[in-house]
Amino acid sequence: MRSLRRVAAELREAFGDGGIGPLYRVHLAALKTSVSYRFSYGLANLFLPISPLLEIAQDADELVGRLGTCDACKTLLARPPIPWQAVWSDETRKLIRTSPIITYGRHGSLITPPLLAAAVDRPDVKMVTASYIAKLGPNIARTMFPVYVTTPLTARTSGRKGLLPRAVGWLAYKLDPPPARDVARTANQATLRRAADHVRGGGLLAIAPDSRDPRQPWRPGVGALVAMLAQEPGAGPCYLVPWRIWGASITGIFHLLSRNPFLRALGRFRFRHPVRVEFGEPRALQAVVAEVGLDPAKITAYLEAHYKGLGY
Repeated sequence: MRSLRRVAAELREAFGDGGIGPLYRVHLAALKTSVSYRFSYGLANLFLPISPLLEIAQDADELVGRLGTCDACKTLLARPPIPWQAVWSDETRKLIRTSPIITYGRHGSLITPPLLAAAVDRPDVKMVTASYIAKLGPNIARTMFPVYVTTPLTARTSGRKGLLPRAVGWLAYKLDPPPARDVARTANQATLRRAADHVRGGGLLAIAPDSRDPRQPWRPGVGALVAMLAQEPGAGPCYLVPWRIWGASITGIFHLLSRNPFLRALGRFRFRHPVRVEFGEPRALQAVVAEVGLDPAKITAYLEAHYKGLGY
């Protein structure tokens, strides 16, 4: 019988070597061969539907490869199910569907990426996201520009709010520990350059610059992207589009996936109204730079102030 510590090490190794698929297989095997792991899983499963979440994460990569990003995300959102709607003006919808775009806003929850991908409905949508998301599989990795955390995370700081989201964030951090700080920063700068190239080539990029601590200002990555594209623009004009998502309760999703019928009913109650994915009016990137300049920190502060001014 394997100890809990040994299983934890095997889970980390499986995730680091092969992503979510090998991790899920180790998880299923450990439920049969480790009493301590089965006991710990049983306690955690009272609050967090671990096996259903791992199964969905494993299936997500296959769906992205087979259906494309947007249709895969629509399929995944229909699975719990999570009702949602996109809200935007006609001009915003047209530009989002046809132009080079950086769309930015508050992260919100684990379902922010699939909600955004489903809403924009573009085959070239890509996202700047946490490094562990890219470990979900090769098809998902192709839709992501992964970044590493540069400061250690605790159980309290691993999520924006709520016990369960923080628990998931902490577990992900433990499964995919970042490299040394200098290495992480260098890798993140390279990631932003690749993300800028994607937009320069006509693509759509989503980025959540808000800090895990809501009292802290936005992180300057979005400003760095804007500055790069202003200095080396692509063939067509780029637009900046803010987003805001209402009603995307990650705790509600955990309830929908629970084996407990009471919790499933509670989850359906939480999602009795569709999740609202709202996009603000587009602003030309060059117009923002003409007003603010090329300093990434100043650009980021300007975008944050404008975002909050919208009531987002």
